[in-house]
Amino acid sequence: MSQYQEVAAQFARDTTQHKMTIKREDGLYRHLRFEDPERGSFGAFELITWPYNLVAKTGWTFHFDIDATEDIFKVFRRTAFPGDINPSYWQEKVRAGRDEIEGYDPDVFERTVKDHVVQAIRDGQAPRGLGRAVTREIFEWGDIVHEVGARAELESFTYKGWTFGETWEWDFSAYTPGFLHTCCAIRHGIDLYDAARERVAA
Repeated sequence: MSQYQEVAAQFARDTTQHKMTIKREDGLYRHLRFEDPERGSFGAFELITWPYNLVAKTGWTFHFDIDATEDIFKVFRRTAFPGDINPSYWQEKVRAGRDEIEGYDPDVFERTVKDHVVQAIRDGQAPRGLGRAVTREIFEWGDIVHEVGARAELESFTYKGWTFGETWEWDFSAYTPGFLHTCCAIRHGIDLYDAARERVAA
């Protein structure tokens, strides 16, 4: 299961009974709160909008700013399939909270390293037993839960004269759980808001 699938599944479990409270709605000036009445603030989040802007407060805070569309909800509706998110596009619109969008991901690190080793083996450049040595010394014994440790393991690794070479440009980052959670909250909140408007219109 991917990180996004894990976050989405947890978010769905935590928000099954969420209700929306409109704290303010004056045209595009909205303050919406979503929570389970029986669980109080646990899992609660808020969406605050004004022309061209959205602030999502979900335990993390992200400010989205889009110059081209006055009602920012329209952007989130049209840039993803119903009920889904589009983090790669939405992250471009973050004005505050950018340092919380991406972070080191041990799974990305492991996948990148393994891909490099497999390629070296296929190219005939790897000494016999390299895969086992990498598994043992880096993935089993190595300190790879944080990026500094992971990069140090790559720097120091050597096996029968083989090294990883220049790895400083390798990217081990992925969207943070907090950003993915916030994207899910925005999509879910807009869906609840739209459903409530449809009921009123009916």
